[in-house]
Amino acid sequence: MTTNNNIDISKYTAGNNTCDLKCAYNFDYPETNLVATNNGIMINCIFDNNTSTPVVYNQQKYSVASMMIVSPSIHFFNGNQTNPAGAQTNAEIIINHTPAVSGNSLAVCIPIIQSNDTNEASNLLTNLIQSVSNSANQQGQQVNINSNISLNTIIPKQPFYSYTSSDGNNTDFIVFDISDAIGLNSNSITSLQQMISPFSLPTPGNGLFYNKNGPNHSNIGDGIYIQCNPVGASKDKVAVEYSKNSSSFDIFSGINENVIKIILQILFVVLVFGVLVFIFMWLRKPSNVAQVAAAVGKTD
Repeated sequence: MTTNNNIDISKYTAGNNTCDLKCAYNFDYPETNLVATNNGIMINCIFDNNTSTPVVYNQQKYSVASMMIVSPSIHFFNGNQTNPAGAQTNAEIIINHTPAVSGNSLAVCIPIIQSNDTNEASNLLTNLIQSVSNSANQQGQQVNINSNISLNTIIPKQPFYSYTSSDGNNTDFIVFDISDAIGLNSNSITSLQQMISPFSLPTPGNGLFYNKNGPNHSNIGDGIYIQCNPVGASKDKVAVEYSKNSSSFDIFSGINENVIKIILQILFVVLVFGVLVFIFMWLRKPSNVAQVAAAVGKTD
């Protein structure tokens, strides 16, 4: 559902639309320094280490282009029957990604709310806002932040929503629920709002989908990806990664160890029985018996 050109981020809007396969989000962001610029309507962050492709989304690899912090949020959250439009939060992070080859750009969005609860993400964000407030609180100013920041700290390991923009910008959005928002205390929220003005950006989308599995924080290697279409589903696709490790052929693979022991015991009994039969048949020949008797007589 869209209201005033903004899609509402909520289970009410998503309904039964799921995308556990097509919108699979895998990441392993590197540590990096950044340059934060006060643009008047946002804090824009550019990362030093932006040549890698630490994200795989819908089978496509992505590099990080920038991270923006806006206040209030560009998305609306928690719509329901009585309030389908939802409401904005205090602020929002938008992490912009560029496809390595081709396809839509990707924006990963995390709401920010006022809260006294702290964690790694809120501490990192508080320090970032404080640094900008101290050294770049006027439009056009920037500050270098050399602290080996990793976006792994910021991304919630929780279910998320996804949609594709319907305004012609060809952008795929991942948006985390307000229940997994990053909490900032009132001082940090006030500092942010004193530095930047509200940024009114329409966020229209045709269809909101829900991924109950959340992102996968894992090493992004050079795996082999194949495309699968689930039976009875829409055009949902899955990325299946196979490791390139060599494997050897084992004739007993998949066979229970006890079964193998029984088979070996049977083969041993058959072998012993065959030897005994051979000796018995050999001794039945008269010539062989005479040779044996002669040999025994000589030894006596």
